[in-house]
Amino acid sequence: MKKMTMSLIALLLMAVIYPQTAFSADKMKDTTLNLSYTPISIALPPCPVKIAVVKFTESKPIKQIGKSNLFNYLPSVDIGTWMGRAVYAQLKAEGLDVEYFETMDDAGEMFIVTGIANKVYINRPGQLEVQYKVRLDGMVTRNNKLLFAQNYISKQKKNMSNTGDNAGKLMAGLHDIFSMFLPQAIKTINENK
Repeated sequence: MKKMTMSLIALLLMAVIYPQTAFSADKMKDTTLNLSYTPISIALPPCPVKIAVVKFTESKPIKQIGKSNLFNYLPSVDIGTWMGRAVYAQLKAEGLDVEYFETMDDAGEMFIVTGIANKVYINRPGQLEVQYKVRLDGMVTRNNKLLFAQNYISKQKKNMSNTGDNAGKLMAGLHDIFSMFLPQAIKTINENK
């Protein structure tokens, strides 16, 4: 009984001396998700002209790309660069003549494939749950004229014991979107060359 009383007194003292740590939950920790892109096989029509891929703009700055019970997920690279580089890697893997640029002005008079990053988010509310969403506007322009624009979204909710790598889920979202967006983009370029 004496031991139990002493333990309770020690706990109460800790609560008074260290109120931020005794009974409150630890602050969420930031962790960086290594965003990368591995091309997949997409059936694209041939395209005889050189294509410029320009870094995507962000509809609003995307500083946090998700959360779990313990972590806030931060991107390893800005989202506009990640999406633009992913489009470049995918088109290059398909054998097209492409070049990457940071701005539309740098791309000059070439056909430009670019877009707007609207949302990239992964949520892990529990150990066995994962939800992700990737949303972007894909565009093709030339000489400051918009030739094609469409909104794309990829989202999933999974309940399973092995939900896989968080960054890999976001890359899978780009895979879903690119299989629709890039064939339409190349078709638009071919129709306007």
